[in-house]
Amino acid sequence: MRITEIADLAGTTPRAVRHYHRLGLLETPPTMRGRREYGVEHLARLLRIRWLADGGLTLRQVAQVLASDPPSPADTTGVSPRREAILRDLRATRGAIEAQRRSLAEQAVRIDELITRVEAGEALMPVPAALNRFYEALETRVRALGGDLRALRTERQMMQILGSLGLVPASTIPFIEAFDESELDASAQQITAFAHLTLTRDEEGVRAAHALAARTYELSTRHKNLALAVLDDLPDGAMGRALWRLAHVLSTTGYPHPAQQAFAARLLELLLADPDFATTIRRSAGSAGEDPVP
Repeated sequence: MRITEIADLAGTTPRAVRHYHRLGLLETPPTMRGRREYGVEHLARLLRIRWLADGGLTLRQVAQVLASDPPSPADTTGVSPRREAILRDLRATRGAIEAQRRSLAEQAVRIDELITRVEAGEALMPVPAALNRFYEALETRVRALGGDLRALRTERQMMQILGSLGLVPASTIPFIEAFDESELDASAQQITAFAHLTLTRDEEGVRAAHALAARTYELSTRHKNLALAVLDDLPDGAMGRALWRLAHVLSTTGYPHPAQQAFAARLLELLLADPDFATTIRRSAGSAGEDPVP
């Protein structure tokens, strides 16, 4: 193959091929009749270089990856070292193609979801439409109570952050859809009371926070199985610990008032005192002996 042919097959240019030669990424082929003749081994290596570079690696990083390849073994299996090197490059490129194919398939699913939302006249938000409707229903009720909407809107923003990271389980929808009108009213009252905590001070604030946490815990246990399903769907291991740390950071940043922090701490205590909640929370947040806080 001539340099124009191999460049065309790899989706690049002769200039780029020559640049790879100068960097030592691609072996310079022998010259025949005054022209360089490229073989399949050169194409395999060039394809791999292109896939690594297209994946976001710098050419310096590409060189490090190629240099880390194990040396080709001696010919003891009927496969020559040269052919083994070619197969390694082709298989690596094939793996990159499959990874990109999966990524494109996932992106297509997300785009289809956006299309469906637009067709239904819904807002494009990184959380399920049902969750948006839930928060809108709560906002209407809090406004009717004359409550401060800032706390609710802060929570909604937190959910959008988690949604953009893909950390809102699908099981959240059955949980919120199980709330009847009276429970939505009670939730709005809880949110209004939580916002009111910023007006309290010292021991008064702690007492009010603990009383509110007890009422919130009672409300959450009305659909305990559905709440447990949400917790069961949270990731575990390193991802789970990272999620709980992120939630803690968002909570302390969004609700810095000491009384609101006392509410969060007390609610967590109540949940961990329940064996069912404790098991699911600690599975996601860390080992059995750890609490889900930094």
